[in-house]
Amino acid sequence: MVTNSIRYIYDSNMGMELIFCENSTISYPTHNHVSVLTIGIVLDGSIVLTANHNAQVYEKDQTFIIRPYMPHSILAHSSYTLLSLCIDKNIAAQYSTDKIRHNIMTMLRNVSNTERINPYRISRLSDCLNSLSAYTDWRSESRDPLINNLKKQLELYPEAQFSIEEMAQNALISKYHFIRSFKAEVGLTPHQFQLQNRIRKAQRLMRSAETITEVALTTGFCDQSHFIKQFKKQVGLPPLTYKLSSRTIKSGEIS
Repeated sequence: MVTNSIRYIYDSNMGMELIFCENSTISYPTHNHVSVLTIGIVLDGSIVLTANHNAQVYEKDQTFIIRPYMPHSILAHSSYTLLSLCIDKNIAAQYSTDKIRHNIMTMLRNVSNTERINPYRISRLSDCLNSLSAYTDWRSESRDPLINNLKKQLELYPEAQFSIEEMAQNALISKYHFIRSFKAEVGLTPHQFQLQNRIRKAQRLMRSAETITEVALTTGFCDQSHFIKQFKKQVGLPPLTYKLSSRTIKSGEIS
């Protein structure tokens, strides 16, 4: 049996990514998805999803929703097969459920071994969006304008060399009070948030970059081995394996 088989299909036209994890045993530490809505369905096995400190077991054919900026982690007790759709929050509001369902089917044509992904499961996955139609608080803005400004800087320029001391000075508070306040607002410490955004940027760059060294330097890692270690911790795969497992398509393209 093949384990930890993961395929990433990114639609550059619609800004949507489909992730198919087959027989995976990978657990993911606490993180959040910046401005991205994630919906998923367990196709086999089970996972423990902890969101906002609330742990819940999801088993076969159960769906879940992870809203933008929601801190969460995934624990694998054994192997699981999972289909997830990551979609920009603005796209989720712009397109109809039928359009998104059609796009899921298009992206699935670029994934092999999809026998367990039947029309019923695709409908369950896409219909999760209907339950969000009246939800408007995407938690993209912090209640503290200073922290909100810094959060945006770390999202846009995660490779920049910000020290905790500099961040605290910019927020006009002590170092330890700043760390507590930032974590209370964002769900992660400033260092964790910056690191995850560096890795997210690395994932985007991996689609076109020639070398891993190039990506590591561009995202602020001076030590390539440290970059590879952090990438695997956040993504679950080494950078090169991730690159080989990823494909970018445009809506309407069929493999």
